Amino acid sequence: MNTRSLTTKLITILLLLAVLAYFGVQAWNYFTAAETVSTVYAYRAEQVLALSGFTVRDEQVVDCSEPLVDLTRAEGERVGKGRRIATVYQSADALEAERQAEALNDQLEQLRFAQSAARNAEAALRLETEIERGIVALRAALARGDYAAGETASSALETMVLRREYTYRGGDGLDERIAALEAQIAEAQRSAGGGTRAVEAPFAGTYSAAADGYEAVLTPAALETMTPGEFARVAPEPVSSTVGRMIRGETWYYAAAVASGDAAELTEGRQLELAISGVDRTLPVTVHRISGEENGKRLLVLRAQSYLSAVTMLRDQSAELILESRDGLRIPKNALRIGEDGRAGVYCRIGRQAWFKPVDLLYQGEDYCLVVPGEIDAVRESDYIFYTLRAGDEALVTAQELYNGKVLEQT
Repeated sequence: MNTRSLTTKLITILLLLAVLAYFGVQAWNYFTAAETVSTVYAYRAEQVLALSGFTVRDEQVVDCSEPLVDLTRAEGERVGKGRRIATVYQSADALEAERQAEALNDQLEQLRFAQSAARNAEAALRLETEIERGIVALRAALARGDYAAGETASSALETMVLRREYTYRGGDGLDERIAALEAQIAEAQRSAGGGTRAVEAPFAGTYSAAADGYEAVLTPAALETMTPGEFARVAPEPVSSTVGRMIRGETWYYAAAVASGDAAELTEGRQLELAISGVDRTLPVTVHRISGEENGKRLLVLRAQSYLSAVTMLRDQSAELILESRDGLRIPKNALRIGEDGRAGVYCRIGRQAWFKPVDLLYQGEDYCLVVPGEIDAVRESDYIFYTLRAGDEALVTAQELYNGKVLEQT
């Protein structure tokens, strides 16, 4: 007899017995263990289509290649036609003189406030309240990680603190200090005035400090006839602008190539929501265009008419198109049971007893179910409340037999 063959068979048998013993122990623990519970909570189940595409806007690059530029508009700010969006300085001396003039103007504003507050005690008290609010705003911005808002709040708070300092010093000599600052400001402006020029908005629209070269190749007009192949070959043009671009209107688009099978679920004009990377909320969009098929792909174009300021800096972005969403109560899949009357429901732990609460099934995921409270045939209001499933209830997750009023073991 072959010794090696016998040894192999013995090893195989031992391994099989070990596996059977493991699963036997697990089954015993499962059927004999005390009941376990899972908290019911509100949940939204979404069917989404993952996308990778581009945001598209009707935009124009503002030509400017000067190195010394001071941008005077915030990202996403609305600007009227002919209004200044930046100042170009012909020399470093002119830029320094302008910055000096701005700092002196801040000091002048603080001194004028102190001059007014010295004559008005109520203004000084209001300043204390404003400082307290400023501290709260700064802490809130830092707590949520919004460092841009934090910088703005910090600057405003610093200004208010300086105003208070000047106020409590008293009004002695304020007139002379104000006159001296005005003279310094006039001199700084004369030094800067000859070496600057304004860059103005070519049309009324929304300002963006970024210019990436897609402005002339990815346009709303081009999307009307663009094929999936043309979309895949889109490349930015060389662009040099130290100022940025202006965006016309409020409408913007998101375009992405999708599989023909995925596009079959969509129809032009359908209103959906888009969760786009880089934006902290879902955005309402409309299916604007679905192109013809090319190599198993179609170009999907979504149109949005709000929240333009949230996407002015975005271009090549991943996103999720929310095709359907359902709101309900989430429970583990094995907590869903069929009651004595044949209705679906959940046994919940109330005190030390199990009670059945009927539900209607909305959606079934891999390991959970989304449900809503089922119809309850109750005469008394207290019974209706008692048998209605709510967020926060403790759903029983167990393989043991359950029935209304069963006394549960302590867990």
